[in-house]
Amino acid sequence: MSVALAEAPEQVPSVTQDGPPAPPANRCLLHAPPREGRPWVTADPGYRTCAGCLDRVRERLAEVRDRWEVLDPRPGAQGEAGGRGAPGFGSRPPASDHVIAVRDWRSSRDARVWLAADGRVHRESERPPLSVLAELFTLARHVAGARRLDGPRVLSVAEIARWLDGQLDWITRQDGVGAFDRVLRELVAQLRPLTGEPGAKRVGTCPNTLDTGASTVECGAPLYAPLRGDTISCRACTRDWTRDQWLELGRMLQAA
Repeated sequence: MSVALAEAPEQVPSVTQDGPPAPPANRCLLHAPPREGRPWVTADPGYRTCAGCLDRVRERLAEVRDRWEVLDPRPGAQGEAGGRGAPGFGSRPPASDHVIAVRDWRSSRDARVWLAADGRVHRESERPPLSVLAELFTLARHVAGARRLDGPRVLSVAEIARWLDGQLDWITRQDGVGAFDRVLRELVAQLRPLTGEPGAKRVGTCPNTLDTGASTVECGAPLYAPLRGDTISCRACTRDWTRDQWLELGRMLQAA
């Protein structure tokens, strides 16, 4: 880190009236509370994080950028078998709806509720896919506004990530660094199952059907064999298959 702007307060925990001691004012905001009897991890002088956490924030930002570059909504783009389904089974959508939503600038955190022409009330998922570009742009807009800067010149994930990387020294001096890092964590968690984990074997695409209101579609997000545990999970639609359901899942994947 660069030279600190100001000395952080000493690690002297205050005592609440009816609870354990409050965390020290100079704690690292990105570290979890320590186990009982252990000291809090402190931030570097003048910062709200320690140097290690700054490095991890930078790594997460780079991971979002790199995983975005390999996103591909085309069926079979990640190596799964393509082709039409067997007779009696519904056809696949022409592309992964989830990946398309992640790549769409218009995707929003807000879940809409509306009354359709058929008289039915339709609701969007309360955990909608996040637009990577929109989320990074929102972070950059907040930083640029707070610092009275122009912001990134090019509206692209690579350029915004590069610009934000140049602002990390300032960002890690702010109390809002926790919210900034939380967005990056959400994007990384969303992108990892779509782009694969190192060493994880791809087993196919999620056959779970989703009700879009007008019709039902297959999720189509990539599925990977678990590196730990015995549950195959789809981060896109949150469907899980435990080991006793793997045979059923295998038949669904084979049929598709």
